[in-house]
Amino acid sequence: MSYDHEWDKILNPFRYNEDGSLTDAAKRQNVTMELNSAGATGGAGGGGRQTSVRTVVLAKAANSLEQLRSDTDKVDMKALSETDTAWSALDGWQAANGLDKMHRRWAAEASNLSKMLSEATAKLHNTSTSYAHTDHAEKSRMDSLASGRG
Repeated sequence: MSYDHEWDKILNPFRYNEDGSLTDAAKRQNVTMELNSAGATGGAGGGGRQTSVRTVVLAKAANSLEQLRSDTDKVDMKALSETDTAWSALDGWQAANGLDKMHRRWAAEASNLSKMLSEATAKLHNTSTSYAHTDHAEKSRMDSLASGRG
């Protein structure tokens, strides 16, 4: 399963059947979104259409995700610490075993969430940087063409 597919299943579980496949409604929505994005007027492939990406928005989203990851990690560490304290207090009791299993599961899930947030943050930062560099290179190219005419 791809990273994007995994995130979509987490954020939009209603779009998926029990077996993990897209519902019919979700398939129709995907086709509609693809058709809407293909409505360029520049001929085949949309060659005349300009794309506008607001890198500030991408950077802001990446920073927000990074803050969310940081806050989540702090909460997780506190929860794990409190669980350790409770586990120590229950030493010798049967409940300690269940608490230990829950602790390990929580730690694994928290680590997975943190990893996913970090990956999403990195992708947003990389995309923003890539678009900014591309925009700068294109502007330089256009400026050089404009100055060559004069």
